[in-house]
Amino acid sequence: MLAIVFFMLFSLMLDAVAVGICALIERSSEYASLLAFLGFFAVNFIFAWIAAVYVTERFFVSDAQRKVNEEHVRWVNSLAVSVRR
Repeated sequence: MLAIVFFMLFSLMLDAVAVGICALIERSSEYASLLAFLGFFAVNFIFAWIAAVYVTERFFVSDAQRKVNEEHVRWVNSLAVSVRR
């Protein structure tokens, strides 16, 4: 849940930056501004999610939670060994 909150915050911040950049581009060409904004809009979701996951894992996941996650990943990978052969 915390990652979703960070995702929304990063997404809003990056969209605000995109609007500012596109406002500068719009002075020379409206069409280029629209294309730039659409590009920023699509790429912002990717960067916002990567940043949200990084911040959540780096600052809000305890060592105990990290250990449980690693054990779970090992268990899932052990189940997939027979499928890979």
